[in-house]
This record gives sequence, C-alpha cells and structure tokens, in this order.
Amino acid sequence: MSRLVYKGLNLKPYILVFCVILPALCHKMYFSIYYNQYLHMRGEDPTTYSARVNEERRREAEKFLNSKTSVTSPQHVILETRSNVRLAVGFVTVNRESKIQDGSVYNPGYLLQTVAAILRERPSFSTRVLICNVDSNPLSNSDAVFLSSIVPVLSKYKQTDVPLKAMTLSEKLQKEKDDYVYCLNQTLALDPEYILIIEDDALGTHGTLDIIDHIIRTKLERKYHGFELKENNYTKSIIKLFSPRYIQRDFFTTKPTRIIINILELVGIGIVGATTISFVHFLLVQKWRNAYVFHKMFFVANVICCILAALAISRPHRMELRRISKQLYIMIDANDCCTPAVLYPRGAAMEFMSYMQTDRKHGRRPLDDVMDDFVRERGYRQFAVEPNLFSHIGQHSTLHTDSKLKFLQNFV
Repeated sequence: MSRLVYKGLNLKPYILVFCVILPALCHKMYFSIYYNQYLHMRGEDPTTYSARVNEERRREAEKFLNSKTSVTSPQHVILETRSNVRLAVGFVTVNRESKIQDGSVYNPGYLLQTVAAILRERPSFSTRVLICNVDSNPLSNSDAVFLSSIVPVLSKYKQTDVPLKAMTLSEKLQKEKDDYVYCLNQTLALDPEYILIIEDDALGTHGTLDIIDHIIRTKLERKYHGFELKENNYTKSIIKLFSPRYIQRDFFTTKPTRIIINILELVGIGIVGATTISFVHFLLVQKWRNAYVFHKMFFVANVICCILAALAISRPHRMELRRISKQLYIMIDANDCCTPAVLYPRGAAMEFMSYMQTDRKHGRRPLDDVMDDFVRERGYRQFAVEPNLFSHIGQHSTLHTDSKLKFLQNFV
C-alpha cells in the first residue's frame, strides 16, 4: 500500500477562503472583519440609509394596521380569546417625534412598527396586548392615539397641553423607572402567567411569540435532561429577549459560563468543519488515487482554518444560522445590560415591581442597573435568549434628547 505523503500544505484553498469567499459573503456583516460600509449602504450616508430603512418598515406597518381599522375589523384586536391568559404583552411608549436639521418635526413611527410585528403573530396560546402611553402629554403621542382603535391604550398622565418643565437627567431616569412600574402593574392586571414588557423601539422578529412559547415550555417550565423533559424551577428567572449585538461577540463578556460556551462553540465549529472538509477531500480528491491515509496535520490545519473563519465572521452573525429552527435557540446567562424586551414569570414581575416601588435609593441609576441589583439581592438569575428575538430600531434616545443618533450597528 502506498502512502499519501504531505510535504507541505497546499495554501491555495485557504487563500481562496480568506481572501475571496469570506469577503464576498461577509461584506454586509457589521461585526465581521470584512465589513465594508460603502458596499453595504451602496454609497449612502449612514443617517440617510437608516432613515430610508426605517421609512420602508414604517410604511409596511401602516399598511398592515390600516387593514385592522377597517369597518369589517373588530375593535381591539385580541390575538387569542381563551379565558386563561398565558402571555400579556405591554408596550411602554412616549412621544418619539423630534426636530430634524431643516427644522421640521419627524415621527419615526417606532411604536407602529413594533405593535404591528406582534399583531402579525398567530400564537397558539391566549395572548393579550396593551399599550402604556407614559408621555407626560399623552395626546402628543400620535402613534398611541392612532393605535387606540386597535389595541387598548392606557395613559399614565391625564393632563394635556400643559407646558412641561425641562427635567434633569436624574429626573428622567426616575421617570423611566416609574413608567416601567406603571406598565408592569397594568399588564399584571390582566392576570397572565407570563408578562412581556417591550419598549416602543424593540422590533420583534418573525415567529417571536411561537419561539417564546417554546422557550417557556422547554427551558423554563421544563428542561431537557438528556432526551427527557423534566420539571424545572423557573420562578426566579428573568429572560432578556434582546442584547446589544456588540456584547454577543466572541469573549466580549465577564460571565464565566458565556466564556465557556464561546470556547465550546469555536471548538465544535473547528472539529465539525475539519471533519467535513477531510471527508469531502477524500471523496473528491483522493478517491481514485492509491489508498488514502488520513494525515493529522491536514486535519489540524482545517480545524484552525475553521476557527479563524468563525472568528472572522463573528459570533453575532454565526448565530443567525440558529434561526433555521426554534429548537436551536439557546438560553444562557445574560450580560448586565439593557431592557428593550424582557419576559417575566408572573411572580418575578410582581416582586420586581414591588422592589422598585419600595426601594428609592437608586437615584441616577438607569433601569437596567436597578434590574441587575434586584437579581443579585433577591437571588434571581438573568438569562438571554440568543439569537435575539427583538432588534433595537431606535435612533433617538428618550433620555438624552440632545444626543447624536445611535451608532448604526444598533439600528439596522
């Protein structure tokens, strides 16, 4: 038997992968090392590009919502009409209109988009939707006023057309927390098993409610032990359905479990990828030659190649492959950040609401920092569902009205 002798690795396939194939596939992936802003936006200015994308989404949402306000449609769309409410969805919203460079007022229509995304869903369980209009001048929130004929809208403040004094940052942060408590309370009044609180610029992906139901059934109420679903103690859990993609990058975390998962993901990609390449190489290259002898250096080189390719693509974009099936979504320890879309078991929502109502020591601390304190002090765990079930489409901050537009990666 003659042996296949490797005098050196043929570098041409690797050069082809890293210099041709990956750049062609990844130039629109923001966190990839191959990202090219000019090619992604086709020469448009980032602000112009973002505004155009937002306007396209808004028109689609308006078209859908207008169909719900026709005379043949019932008022207050209910996703499912069973008496026992499985999930209650509360939207926290304020007026998002802002002045643009030419002095005119621009309404991005975030609430229209986010509500439409949820109303498009067809869940198999009882679901209620309400909007918490927490603007100090509720009639100024034109999106909420328009939606009031489709879903219930509750206004925290009753005064209208009253001159409002400018608030300090500390006052704005306190109002944000008080408004969140208000929406939690109103959503809990529907007596649901689970509460989903969504900020008005968190846009749900297609199939969000179905995936949430899967998460509840297979990762909260029950959990797989081997191939068997067993009862699970889920009551001390808070589940974040959105995390900024930049903190989902490889090893961009201080959580030990997330670091371990990152390592296992990369090792798995390397081994599976190298095995596949070796098998294809055998079939296509060596099948009709003399007896093939597996060469470990060829395998090791392919492992390294696959891991480097995975790092070049970046974890936020690799995770998009998990959207193929709801069974591939994972729930891991969440990083300490952000509350655009959070799922609570009923008991957790009640305890968190009570915590924010009774503990006034938080001062200038934002809502997500207070949630982190609550989790640590009350023995809860924060989990993140990945890939994200929501995207953050808001460019305009409600806390920092004089701030510049958010960086593009948080928007598109």
